[in-house]
Amino acid sequence: MAKIKEYTTYNKCRFCGSENVEKVINLGKIPLAGGFLKNKSEFKKEKRYPLELLFCNNCFLVQTSISINPDTLFRKYFYFSSKIQTLVKHFEKNAKKAKRLTGKKGFVVEIGSNDGVFIKALQRNNIRALGIDPAINVVIPLIKQGFPIINSYFSEKLAKKIAKRYGHADAIYSFHTLAHIEDMHDVARGIKILLKPNGYLAFEVHYLGDLIEKLQYDMIYHEHLHYYSLYTLINLFNQYDMKIFDVEKNNLRGGSIMYYVQNKHLGKKGVTKRVKNLIALEEKQKLDSPETYKQFNKKIEKTKKDLLKMLNSLKKKQKKIAGYGASGRGTVIINYCKLDNKFIDFVVDDAPAKDGYYIPGIHNRIYPPKQLIDKKIDYSILFAWPFAKEVKKRNKEYIKNSGKFIIPLPKVKII
Repeated sequence: MAKIKEYTTYNKCRFCGSENVEKVINLGKIPLAGGFLKNKSEFKKEKRYPLELLFCNNCFLVQTSISINPDTLFRKYFYFSSKIQTLVKHFEKNAKKAKRLTGKKGFVVEIGSNDGVFIKALQRNNIRALGIDPAINVVIPLIKQGFPIINSYFSEKLAKKIAKRYGHADAIYSFHTLAHIEDMHDVARGIKILLKPNGYLAFEVHYLGDLIEKLQYDMIYHEHLHYYSLYTLINLFNQYDMKIFDVEKNNLRGGSIMYYVQNKHLGKKGVTKRVKNLIALEEKQKLDSPETYKQFNKKIEKTKKDLLKMLNSLKKKQKKIAGYGASGRGTVIINYCKLDNKFIDFVVDDAPAKDGYYIPGIHNRIYPPKQLIDKKIDYSILFAWPFAKEVKKRNKEYIKNSGKFIIPLPKVKII
């Protein structure tokens, strides 16, 4: 492991320490997925980093070859969960489940609380809640409004402070953040300390099996340090005398999974059939083989060619094209496929905070969705394709005016 500028390069596994790792996926040099630029003067200073995935032949963890300083990634963050109604409903559903599992006097801690959407859902269900998040621009306004959030990274050290001040947690939740953390051993120790002996951890991440099956290279970016299989996580939590007792797959973000973890001997819940079934499925998908990921790398090159072929055809017909969704997914697709102004005029996003910014790398300007109608855009590449149903509902006028959406993954098509 060697320090190079503002990131760390790894030549061994971050979970088990094995040096028996190999590069299996390479997307080239890509800018930070959330590194949106406010002014054109920032373009020259922008940096690109290698985006490669390593496969550990010992514990089967899929991981980025580098880890960027977390302050660079998360202190100023441009992702707002509350702007996506599908997620708002998802958080409400999980808050109600947390109430059933923890009881009337439950205390729930959320790692990576973002703009407080889950914390608010917990409070509506009369659950004592505490959020933890490092994003200054997102969290400080919420703290000033009185929401119970700590502006910090979760760690073993912080877990001790929380336990002393607030008491031990009945449950710890995390939604799409535990794949973002370089030292998961520190996090696991913190979770062990903060949880009550019979408490549980529930954490949702993008599921590796779905990423591979659906060719979701757009979920590969620098802040996503780890891509988990069940087998890999079983090995990790075994080290802390904890076990995964249940899993719940869902279609959010193109395929996510919630893992439920408890102490091995003090946890009260039995291991479900879903856990055993997922182990069997992963064996069938060969998630324990580097060849699976090397084949994936070849397949995504084809999706890139298919998208560019369609865009070139539309441009020859003088069609106007824009992008929809200034997200991490959008950054990756735009830069991997090099979708500059030859292909798309601009990108739109539903979050007002992104209006006027520029996409990392290619520097497409970001506008509100109304721009699709104002500029009479014929086709919009839906970078937020997992939320296609919600996006179509929000943009009925655009569709009424003959606007169409292009789905870039897993198969390029027009809807």
